[in-house]
Amino acid sequence: DGQYDVYLDRDGESRTVRIDGSGARIRDRSDANRFSDGAIFETLTQFHKSLMLGSTGYLFLTISGLLLISNISLGLMAGWSQRKRLRAFTKASSVPAAAALSGWHWRVGFWGAIPALCVILAGTALTQSDLLANGLSVEQKTPESQKPAPTHIVDLGTAMDVALGEYPGSSLVAINLPTENRQWYKFRLKAPGEMPRLYGATRVFVGLDGTVLLDHDAANSAPEERVIESLYPLHTGQIGGLFGRLINAAAGIWLLFMIALGVQLWLARRRGQGAMKSPPGGE
Repeated sequence: DGQYDVYLDRDGESRTVRIDGSGARIRDRSDANRFSDGAIFETLTQFHKSLMLGSTGYLFLTISGLLLISNISLGLMAGWSQRKRLRAFTKASSVPAAAALSGWHWRVGFWGAIPALCVILAGTALTQSDLLANGLSVEQKTPESQKPAPTHIVDLGTAMDVALGEYPGSSLVAINLPTENRQWYKFRLKAPGEMPRLYGATRVFVGLDGTVLLDHDAANSAPEERVIESLYPLHTGQIGGLFGRLINAAAGIWLLFMIALGVQLWLARRRGQGAMKSPPGGE
């Protein structure tokens, strides 16, 4: 709270500078830095989003997500008809290791499948959110540049007050400064009443003369816009506040646990098949 990252691009070099509310520098690092000065979190985020491979990474993650969704769904369908038998395996004291593991794989998988599917579906959709937005005809509108340019240009502080005044009680999330091609300030706000998330989706465009040119009230988004805006908070669990984020973390742990159980089950079945093929007495 009260700290902001400033993204600078000068003479071909990009830097991230962290400042506090009074403008004092807390951190100043080159974006070529991948690990120190907190860069490790940006690196992990970029790896998670695209494997740092650009469009190829997004495509790979889309396919991976669809395969994961299909595996979970098929596991639910295949195990449902045998659910009583599989549950019994976890309580029996004398069953083969593979049978016991099958029971636990189903039992643990059943309770975590629905939350995991929600997280994975939203994440998979995020990898292709541009295509999804185009399919739903969702477009983030921007104002036209003011012509002629105003003679009196308001400073950032004044423009910020105008934007925050449009949505009383809102908090500032991000600012895009004017350029030659964009003759307006763009403010992203977290406004009261909008979908729960760490970073809001309300946008206000303030002209160089201090007038509001365009805004988007995320608390009253159109249904198709709400679909796009819900993907990130659904994928991260932010849509459910602290409880949602805990469920999200539990889904991640669940997936790791299911992988471990699945590998053990596969190994146990291989050992069982090997024992059945071995002739008695080693002959």
